[in-house]
Amino acid sequence: MTYRILISNDDGIDAPGLIALYEAVFSIAEVTVVAPASERSAIGHAISVYSDLTLVERTRNGKIWGYGLDGTPADCVKFAITRLMKDSPHLVLSGINRGENIGNSILYSGTVAAAIEGAMYGIPSIALSLAALAPKIPRFDYAARFSSRLALSVLTKGLPKGVLLNVNIPNVPENEIRGVVVSRQGKSMFEDLFQHQGEKNGIPAFRNVGNKLLNSSEEKDYDDIVLQENKISITPLQYDLTHHEILPEMDRWIRQEVESELFGVEKPGQNPNSQSIEDR
Repeated sequence: MTYRILISNDDGIDAPGLIALYEAVFSIAEVTVVAPASERSAIGHAISVYSDLTLVERTRNGKIWGYGLDGTPADCVKFAITRLMKDSPHLVLSGINRGENIGNSILYSGTVAAAIEGAMYGIPSIALSLAALAPKIPRFDYAARFSSRLALSVLTKGLPKGVLLNVNIPNVPENEIRGVVVSRQGKSMFEDLFQHQGEKNGIPAFRNVGNKLLNSSEEKDYDDIVLQENKISITPLQYDLTHHEILPEMDRWIRQEVESELFGVEKPGQNPNSQSIEDR
C-alpha cells in the first residue's frame, strides 16, 4: 500500500523545518505539500473567507514538490484535501515548527491548527515543533527523523476520531535526548508586555513584546516540564472543547435557576407536577 501524506505548517513554504520534514518522509509515502506562501505564525485556526487565495507552484529540478497558498495553515489543509488532492491523505503532518507549542500557546498556534483541521476531516494528524526559538540554532535533522518514525507508527496504528498528536522535541544533540513521554497539555504561557511604539497617523500604537515563558507547576507529565528534562513530549489533543464532566450538574442548576425564571417553570420541589421544556 502506498501511503499519502499531506504536509503543511505556519512558518511558510520556504521554512527549513518543513523542508527537513519533507525530505524525511518522502521515502515512506507519496507526499503533498501545501503551506502558507509566507509566515503565518500564531494565527491560530483562522480561515480566509472574504479574500481570494493565490496558489504558487514550487519546483525542484524541474518537478513540482509543493504549493504556496496565500492563506492560513487551516486554509492550506482545507484546500489540499478538498481541491488539490485526488484522494484524501492518510496522514496530515504540520511542521516542523521553529519554537515549541506547549501549554496555553497551543491555542494560538497555526502549527497545531493545521493538524486540528486534518483531524476535523477524520484524518490522523500530527503537529510537530522543535524547541528552538531564536537565537537558538535549530537542530531539524533529528527532529525530522523522529517525526518520520512517529508518522509511520501512526499510519499503521491509527488514531481515534477527533484526536491529534501535539509533539514537541528538545533542541539538543540526539545523544542528550532522554526519552519520550506521553504528556498532558501544561499551564505555561508567555507573559504579555505591551510596549508603546509611538503614533501612527496620530493614533497611539502598541506591540506585545513579552517573551518570558511562565512555566507550569512541577507536574512531571506537563508538556513544558517534559521538554525541560530533554524528553520528547507527545500530547494527544481533541478539538471538542465541551467540558463533559460538568454537563449533568449544569443541566440541573440551569433548569432550577434559569429555565424557571425565563419560562415560568416551577423549581423542583415547589411543584411536583412541574415539567421541564423537554417534557412538554
